[in-house]
Amino acid sequence: MVWDIFVFFPTNRHTMKKIGTLIFIIVVLASACQDDDKDVIITTPQELCDSLDIHYTQDVAHVLANAGCSGSYCHGGGSGGVNLSDWANTKTAAESPKFLKAVKHELSASPMPKGGQKLSDADIEILECWIKSGSRE
Repeated sequence: MVWDIFVFFPTNRHTMKKIGTLIFIIVVLASACQDDDKDVIITTPQELCDSLDIHYTQDVAHVLANAGCSGSYCHGGGSGGVNLSDWANTKTAAESPKFLKAVKHELSASPMPKGGQKLSDADIEILECWIKSGSRE
C-alpha cells in the first residue's frame, strides 16, 4: 500500500530535478500572464496638462479625425468593438488602458492607427491630457 504512492512520484534524483524545473517554469509563465492592463498609464506631466485646456470638441476630435480613427470606415463605425464617433463613446473607449496602449504602439495592444504611422508626441500628449483632465466635452 505504501509502495503504491511511489509509483507516481519518481525517486530518481535526475527526474526530480526535471520535474522541479518544469514546475518552476509553469509558475513563472503563469505569473507572466497576469493582466497588465488594469491601469491607464499616462506619462505626460500633470503640470503640462494643467496648462492646456483640452476638450473633446476642440482638440481630441481633430486628432482622431486627422489620424482617420473616427471615420465611418474605422472606429467611427465601431470597428473592432471600439466606437470613436462622438464624445461619449470616445470617453468610454479612453477609459480602457488598451486605448492609450494602442495609440502609443505598446506591446500588449494592436497598434493604432492600423497600418499607419504612430501619432505624433504632441497628439499623444493631447489624448493623455484629455484623459487626465477628466475627458471633458
